[in-house]
Amino acid sequence: MGDTRKKPTNGVALGIAFGLPFGAVLGMLLLDNIAIGTALGLVFGLTIGAAVDARATSGDETDEA
Repeated sequence: MGDTRKKPTNGVALGIAFGLPFGAVLGMLLLDNIAIGTALGLVFGLTIGAAVDARATSGDETDEA
């Protein structure tokens, strides 16, 4: 029998991991301030990660019913 379990993903952790470095780079290039860029990257990373987690959990609930 095949293993039908889904691997857990943590969207918030991925959002933070990608948002911080991208925000830092964009902050240096566009704003000339790494702290503001990092903060913006953190905010966007958390938002996108939470949305991915919410979408993944809502899909799991509808599949089981």
